[in-house]
Amino acid sequence: MNKKRKAFGSLLLAVMLTLTVVLAGCGKSNNAESSSSPSASPSASPSETASASASDNAETPAASELEGKVVFWSMWSNTEPQAKVIDEAVADFKAANPKVEVEVKYNGRDINKLIKPALESGQQIDIFEQDPGAALANLKDHVLKLDDLLEQQSIGMDGKSVKDSIIPSLIEWVKSLSGPAGLEEGYYAIPQQPYAVLFFYNKALFNKAGITAVPTSWEEFLAACEQLKQAGIEPITFDDAYRSLFIGGYLGSAMGSDWTDSLVKDKTGDMWKDPIVLQFANDIQNLKQKEYFSKRIAGNKYPAGQQDLALGKAAMYLNGSWLPNEIAATAGPDFQWGSFQFPTVPNGNDKGGQQGLTFGAQGLLLNKNSKNVPAAFELVKYLVSKKAQEAMAVQAVAIPATVDSKWPAPLEDAAIAFNNAKVNMPWGAGIENGADFSTGTVIPVFMELATGKITADEYVAKMAAEAKKFYAGK
Repeated sequence: MNKKRKAFGSLLLAVMLTLTVVLAGCGKSNNAESSSSPSASPSASPSETASASASDNAETPAASELEGKVVFWSMWSNTEPQAKVIDEAVADFKAANPKVEVEVKYNGRDINKLIKPALESGQQIDIFEQDPGAALANLKDHVLKLDDLLEQQSIGMDGKSVKDSIIPSLIEWVKSLSGPAGLEEGYYAIPQQPYAVLFFYNKALFNKAGITAVPTSWEEFLAACEQLKQAGIEPITFDDAYRSLFIGGYLGSAMGSDWTDSLVKDKTGDMWKDPIVLQFANDIQNLKQKEYFSKRIAGNKYPAGQQDLALGKAAMYLNGSWLPNEIAATAGPDFQWGSFQFPTVPNGNDKGGQQGLTFGAQGLLLNKNSKNVPAAFELVKYLVSKKAQEAMAVQAVAIPATVDSKWPAPLEDAAIAFNNAKVNMPWGAGIENGADFSTGTVIPVFMELATGKITADEYVAKMAAEAKKFYAGK
């Protein structure tokens, strides 16, 4: 996906032992397609099926009693592998609920701009997919609280409730988003298509260079880069869509995401004079001077960087866990995928290190104005069933959101990062939280440093001055 996934406020998660996450396959396609399952018999009017609140609908009628129409707006295009899994889940639902008509509209990523006006106009949309953080912030007047519904029995999970069938860290993360959005505390989305930000690397190239273990410290990271260089391999690549991840990855590892958030919002510019910023600048300058960065980073336009990884032109790429699916066609079935967390940066505070990880998920949400909540939630149960989630793992190379489900082979190494992490960091560890300052100054000046146009000392001076100038009078 060429649009970066934004953010979640810092969150200390106590339940990270069973972890996971990863958004698979965010293609750029925006095809809007609808598919409908015709009702086997005339449907009841919406008012006759269910206009009750979520708490009144905790007990779902027997499947054979459900009827009416359910409309689901998906964030995938009809050409993406996720759509095939959705179609299969809808078919299973229809087999058990023949009186329910289901319409699936595949909006692609255009859903982000279409969903709000459609909901506000009163268009029938019973279920929709969104980033839960963005949905709760922007669509809070339209989302249904799901606490009682989540106590229903899940499908294919040995008697577990829907809530208990989802990875604990994910479901609790969704709950944590309700307060900041100004909603009553609770669950307003069911997470699925989880993701995390990690270094993805080519194991074959690491083996060729004689690297026997992934780096966990900055020193080990530099040593790995040198081994790759000596083997004739460009160590690191990235492109314009994901430049911020490297800045935030380093500073977040050193100081934590709260500090990084404060840095890009500092109106005085003085925080840019902190010794850790100069250390960062010196280390980036060092990566450039030692030719650890790909020679193509200056002009790389998405998806050029990730294609370089897929083709074996570079060894490492910092990205989301949707990456293996996005470049599967180029990389081929024999590509040896590995991943590791951003290495620990020295001389930081106790808020950084590998306790923090940028992770999240997409979510399934119900329209609180839906006239058919029972049937809509029953369909959601099929979409997040063990069968559907494991199909996502196989067909879309996605991490399943359900507990006790096998991860796809290209993402198996990601489990180590999740087991280490205790803090949920926002996108880029907060480096993009400065809005226009981040996009217009932080990232471009970083590129000047990474391409050798300015020195480390010049970087610090320029960032301090630019921050003060940008925030003057604000």
